[in-house]
Amino acid sequence: MDIVTRNFGVVSYNEEDVLHFDEGIPGFEGLKSFILLSSEEFTPFKWLQSLDDTDIAFVIIDPKAIIKDYNVELDEETVKLLDIKNLNHILVFAIVVIPDEIEKMTANLKAPIIINAENNKGMQILLDNDEYMIKHPILKELKNADTNP
Repeated sequence: MDIVTRNFGVVSYNEEDVLHFDEGIPGFEGLKSFILLSSEEFTPFKWLQSLDDTDIAFVIIDPKAIIKDYNVELDEETVKLLDIKNLNHILVFAIVVIPDEIEKMTANLKAPIIINAENNKGMQILLDNDEYMIKHPILKELKNADTNP
């Protein structure tokens, strides 16, 4: 299948690649279907491209690219809603905000995107701790990660 996106032009995808967010994403509750897009050129970033509104794509990143020991403990409700059978099959991403002043780029580590890779169900959750920030500055950590593999 093909879609025409604002940011990437024509994108081809398979139905089995579609990620289903039954509750949408907070602030974008009407958007339920997404695909993950990536490019070596933009690693470690990926895009969560909406299929419901092809003008919308969220920049995302694996939080472990920023904080190596980033850890998410899923509550029973999330495990049930995403029908998670094996915690090794979940993907965790943080939504990135890239402002005009790129040095002020942040990632939302407090509310990660969780995807069950076995059934392609996803949702954004809010972590119940004060360890992570909603606007965590990331440029410095990314530069450090590049110089300290």
